[in-house]
Amino acid sequence: MEEQLPSAGVKLSVLPDSLHLFTTVLQSGIEIKTNTATDMGTFLCQIPGFTADYISSTVETIFLNGTPVDDVTQPFTGDAPVLALSAAMPGLAGAIFRKNSTHSALRTQTTSQERLSDSAKAITVTLKLFNSIAKECGPFLLEAGITIKASKLLTFLCQRTGLCDHITDIEVNNEVVNVATLLSNLSKFQSIYLKVKNSHG
Repeated sequence: MEEQLPSAGVKLSVLPDSLHLFTTVLQSGIEIKTNTATDMGTFLCQIPGFTADYISSTVETIFLNGTPVDDVTQPFTGDAPVLALSAAMPGLAGAIFRKNSTHSALRTQTTSQERLSDSAKAITVTLKLFNSIAKECGPFLLEAGITIKASKLLTFLCQRTGLCDHITDIEVNNEVVNVATLLSNLSKFQSIYLKVKNSHG
């Protein structure tokens, strides 16, 4: 059995008005615990930045485990659900996959997935946010705190080296470190509870 690495808490303070630059990390997928008795709409409304009105008016495209979803009152399916949200996407593809689209008949038919057992059990949903959804809801999530795999955070920061210039202070498990130390240590952890906030002044 593969050894489970420990988790860590990471706090980043970033230059004023730089918080939005970090919201694209949400494309990588954050992990949120829930249970199988919770439908997708209820799940989303419990997340900072989301409301029923926002989901109805702004979230145009929803994928559950790679399959387009029209109705957020559906339960989660699969043992490790992956929920991806996007605002309107351009072109014919965007029109086809948009929820309640008149072009939904053009979607490739996939094998229907069995819903999880009716008896409620704990699950971890991987939530991915794209385009304006990440930009608008991301700051609320980052300030409240997200759980993300350490490998995903490491990849995110390494692929955007200029982003580190916007970081003013770093704490790992309440210990102040520099960027180099953060990057070298992320591989030692399984998951990260990450908080990002704008510094003041």
